[in-house]
This record gives sequence, C-alpha cells and structure tokens, in this order.
Amino acid sequence: MTADRIRRYLMGAGAMFGLFLLEQVAATPSQLPSMLRLTSVPAQITFGVITTIVSILVFWALWRAYQNGLANREPRYFDQQPTRRHKWLVLGLMVLALIALIVAEGLIHSKSSENQKAIEQMFKTTPWLTLYFGVFGAPILEELIFRGLFFNYFFMKLNKRWVKVLGIIVNGLLFAQLHTNLWTPDAWVYFVMGAILATTYVQTKDIRFDIGLHFANNAFAMFAMLI
Repeated sequence: MTADRIRRYLMGAGAMFGLFLLEQVAATPSQLPSMLRLTSVPAQITFGVITTIVSILVFWALWRAYQNGLANREPRYFDQQPTRRHKWLVLGLMVLALIALIVAEGLIHSKSSENQKAIEQMFKTTPWLTLYFGVFGAPILEELIFRGLFFNYFFMKLNKRWVKVLGIIVNGLLFAQLHTNLWTPDAWVYFVMGAILATTYVQTKDIRFDIGLHFANNAFAMFAMLI
C-alpha cells in the first residue's frame, strides 16, 4: 500500500467522521423537543424550521465534499453512467430485496435495537417532527455520507467486481455498527439494509436512487408506527 493511498484513507476517515458529526448536529433540533418534553404542535413546527435550516447547511457541506470526491476519483468510474432503464431495473430489484428484508424481519421477530427504541420513543412524543426528519432529512444526509463519501474515499476501483463486493460488505458492516452493536441479534437487519443501499449505489452510480430507496424504507417504518 502506497503512502498516497494511506494518506487518502486517513483523510477519508477524518472527513467522514467530521461530516457524520455534522449530520448529528442536523438531527439534534428534531430530537430536542422529545428530550425536553416540548410536545405541542407549535413547538414541533418551530424546531422543524430550525431542523430545516441546519439540515440545508449540512447538506451543502456534504454535497460539496461529495462532488469534490467524484471529481478526484481515479479511475473515473462514475463518469460512465448506465442507461436509465438499467438504473430503474436495479432499483426495482433492490425494492424487492427491501421487501424481502422487511418480511424476514417480521417473521424472525428480532429484538428492537436501541436506535429503534429511541426513534419509537421520539415518535410517541413528537410524531410530526420525527416523521419530518426521519423521512426527508435523514435519507439525504446519510446516503451522502455512508454511500457517496464512503465509496469516494475507500473503494475507488469499482470497475473490478471483487472490489464492488468487498465495498458492499464493508459498507453494510459500517452501517450496522453505526446504528447498533454488531454483536447484537438485530445487527443483521442494518447490515442487509446497508448492503442493499450500497448495491443500489454502485450499480446505478446515482446517489438519487439510494436516497429514494432510503426514503421509501423510512416512510414505511414511520407508517408502521402510525398503525
């Protein structure tokens, strides 16, 4: 491993960590009302506006970092875009995989993770604010970090099949670890979810398809809480 590659990995790890902290900053205004028991609709609207402003600023920083990473990739894998038909075909297959994951999770009845319990508690106290950030804010910010920046910094040569597979596996493990403990029974759900989203990204080469799939997953989860 060359010194340049090691330096790139270290810079990537630092950038991802810093931008992940920024994403947590964007999520904080949506969490405060639940923590402070400010459950009224006006309070949720007020913190919703704050969440929107902070999220836009964080999105701008993430988008600049993502675009900069794409511009400096070598080889330029993402310059060779697949056809729109191929993208939609991949998305359709990944939607089926997501449905299979949801069905499997329901059949296994694995214990809810701490992350899921926290979201459910927030939904009970501030449902509209939790719904707003969980469905619209989190998918955009998380996909730019966990898929966009991750593959820009750590898995550049995606024209090689084994690199794609390794990247998808590592990405799934990272996604699971940041949402729960890898050694807990529920970790497999987050791992498979991360792998599905990573597969969508490397096959479509279009972050918008990941964001849309993540949006659909979170929307379904929030809808399930409503009923």
